[in-house]
Amino acid sequence: MTNFTKTLLIAAAALLATAGMAGAQTIQAEVPFGFHVAGKAMPAGAYTVSASRLAGGSLVFRLTNEDSNRSVMTAPYAQSSQKHGATAAWLAFQCAGDRCALIQIAAGRGETYQIPQPRMSGEGARLAVIHAVLVNAE
Repeated sequence: MTNFTKTLLIAAAALLATAGMAGAQTIQAEVPFGFHVAGKAMPAGAYTVSASRLAGGSLVFRLTNEDSNRSVMTAPYAQSSQKHGATAAWLAFQCAGDRCALIQIAAGRGETYQIPQPRMSGEGARLAVIHAVLVNAE
């Protein structure tokens, strides 16, 4: 492999990594109840939700509890567009009894992302939507 080819491959890899992080954004929300996401139980509290695209194009969300600095990562399985011009940021939870699970993230750019969730059954099932603040929109 020539030096030119090596240099070209390194430049292409750097460009992909930079492009993957260019879509990063952050929202903040106060979640007043404990919840489950990606198989982890997370406590009530203030959360920072960061979204980034990996070099391969996959989207990943990192939810970080601001008090404990504990975080969990999850990847959405589907995405849909909000109404034209809608840029609200929010987190949606499905709750049954005293157990809640994160099911959707609207990260403030007009897209809603579906999050894998555990099976939840029981009476009193409800949907809780927590409004968030868009902190960073690069």
